[in-house]
Formats: sequence, C-alpha cells, structure tokens
Amino acid sequence: MPDSPVLLDLDGTIVDSLADIAASANHVRATFGLSPLPLAAVRQMVGDGVTMLLQRALADAPTAIAASDAWPIYDAHHRDQCIREVRPYPGVPETLARWRSEGRPLAVVTNKPEHFARRILDHLDLTRFFGAVIGGDSVAERKPDPAPLREALRRLGADARGGLMAGDGLQDLRAGRAAGLRTAAALYGFRDPASLRAEGADEYWVAFGVPE
Repeated sequence: MPDSPVLLDLDGTIVDSLADIAASANHVRATFGLSPLPLAAVRQMVGDGVTMLLQRALADAPTAIAASDAWPIYDAHHRDQCIREVRPYPGVPETLARWRSEGRPLAVVTNKPEHFARRILDHLDLTRFFGAVIGGDSVAERKPDPAPLREALRRLGADARGGLMAGDGLQDLRAGRAAGLRTAAALYGFRDPASLRAEGADEYWVAFGVPE
C-alpha cells in the first residue's frame, strides 16, 4: 500500500556497522586488560542494546565488570568510531528514495542508543528519508517489546495496518508481530538466516528491500 509505513532496524538492516561496534567493544576490553574479540564473536552479541552487548563482551573477565562501569568508556569511544567504517548496504539510498516518492512513511527503530543512530544516519545522509528515529533509549522498552514501534507509528501519524517491520534480528520480527505489522527478515544482516527462517516472517529479504 503506497501510504503504509515501513519501520526499519538499523544495524544489520540499513547499515553494516559491525566493524565499528567491534572496535568500540574491543576498546572497552583493552581498557580492562582483555584481548580483542573477533568479528564473528561480536556479531553474535549485537541486537539487544549496548548494555547486553557489554555484558556479553565482558563475560570472560576474571572478575565481574558492571556494564554501568563499561558504558562511559564505550560511549566516549563510539561517538567517533560509529562513523568510521559504517556503510549502507547496497541499494539503501535508492530504495528509501523510492519509498518516500511513493508516499510511504519511514522510520528507524533500533536498540542502539538514539544519539549513535542519528550520528550514523546524518553521516550517511540518510536522516532526510525518515519521519522518526527511535533508539534503544528513546522509550522505556526496547525490541522485542512493541512499544518502540508503536511510538514510531505515533510520530509518523501512521496506522499499523498494512505496515512493515524489517530487521535482521529475532527481536525485530517479534516486535513487529506484537505491534500488528507485517514482518520482513533481512537475511543478509548479522543474524544466522536459519534462525530467522525458524522464527518465521511474512517475507525474507536477500538484499535491502528485495524479497526472495
């Protein structure tokens, strides 16, 4: 439907940001005397917000490190790091422009803190496409809770009927269903495609906005 909303996850859906996330996570690890994690390991840790990322990234520390102690270190590093390596996936600007020309309201709904999300979107000249940007700290709950999606719809002035939530994580699909939206699983993102297929979605994207 031309006027139906599209809500999009950010990391692993609109942008490939894994290298920057890993760099900041490993900076935190180095601060606490821990060796760096490979990209493949960090890939399995993302999607549930920075607190969970840090808990997972520091789980092997010989003495427990609170995420609240690690967060200021990550935050200070990632403010610059988040735009160093990040790239939009192929076809993102063109597809967003087409959807906007069709009159579809667009929003980003991510578990990443909002200030990082906005910095990335500004850097990549993508902010102009979106009527709302909801981060993991924009409302009280994060995906898979549907509250961030409902807030995005409220800010867009849009109805869930006929709308779509697209993302590369199980939390995206679960939040989308709970909010009454159709769902699209981004098979090219950070998650194992088999887990997304096992979860189930209304459609599966092999590239940004491209159903199989």
